[in-house]
Amino acid sequence: KQWYQRRVHGELNSTIACQQYHKSRVMKIKAFLSVYAVALLHASPTPRLKRETSNEIATRIVAVSKAKPELLSTAVSQADPKLLRVALTDADPKLLEVALTRAIPELLGTALTNGVNSDNLRVALTKARPDTLATALTKADPKLLFAALAKANPVFIVVLSLS
Repeated sequence: KQWYQRRVHGELNSTIACQQYHKSRVMKIKAFLSVYAVALLHASPTPRLKRETSNEIATRIVAVSKAKPELLSTAVSQADPKLLRVALTDADPKLLEVALTRAIPELLGTALTNGVNSDNLRVALTKARPDTLATALTKADPKLLFAALAKANPVFIVVLSLS
């Protein structure tokens, strides 16, 4: 009977010791991976920001200064701030001028409203032809314009803007 009790208690103690050993190994591995991930993130190169030339800035200022007051008011009052930032910083200045001078206020508000995919807006304001953008912002159905800018794949927007 004593031999049996020693064997059972010995196996039990070795099982507990084995579990504790594995737990400590797992914790060490998790700690190592966490430190490694943080080090990897800090060592990766940061994305380079595009620096604008003074000519690009001046062209944007001219585009905004030519804007119709009601369109500028619509852009400022109805726009999602993130989308307005995309429109003012990433847009081709000629396309920005088209959007701020020829659009219907309701459609401009739709294009800058909350829920629009910023990548789609960026593509529309950088890759479109001026006449295509003008048509989209003057003759489109607001629901269809929102659907295209909110849910479409950016590649689809490029194809639409080039056609």
